[in-house]
Amino acid sequence: MKLSSKSSLSSALVIKRVSVGEADRIITLLTRESGKIVVVAKGVRKIKSSKRAFLEPGNLAKIFLIKTKGLPILTQASLIEDTAAIRGDLAKIRQLTQLLEIIDKLFVEEEVEDHVFELVMGVRGKILAGNGVGLKGDLAQLIEWLGFPNLAESGHESILDYVSEITGKKMRSFEFLKVK
Repeated sequence: MKLSSKSSLSSALVIKRVSVGEADRIITLLTRESGKIVVVAKGVRKIKSSKRAFLEPGNLAKIFLIKTKGLPILTQASLIEDTAAIRGDLAKIRQLTQLLEIIDKLFVEEEVEDHVFELVMGVRGKILAGNGVGLKGDLAQLIEWLGFPNLAESGHESILDYVSEITGKKMRSFEFLKVK
């Protein structure tokens, strides 16, 4: 929902966050209206920040943005759905982390089609529900809808290997979560 040329309100999937300075974070989000966007959340790392828990990767939040000459500033956030359901399950955490990394690497900023956004949300929902049936097919469909060749034609067995080849960057989520 657009409010004015300088502000907007929408639902967003938190893809990643990077700490900046003492209290701020740069947050990467995926929204239906604006696609993948990068915003600044000022003061969000302070202990008393009400937005702190809402802006964790994988969470779905309602956000209010103020557009500036630089990065948009996230001024308000409220939780729509968190990822608490998977906190005790390393396999689900790994799947969600990999989904978020694939989104971050393959999506271009400020662009997403409705059916692509719906597929991403569907895959996220399957992971949270513990329903792994069809996840590989859904991710292969997502990659194809983003304009890349079909996974079956690529010669890769792993989606992560294929995404690594497409982007020229090694996927990191598997290494972070690999049990040694």
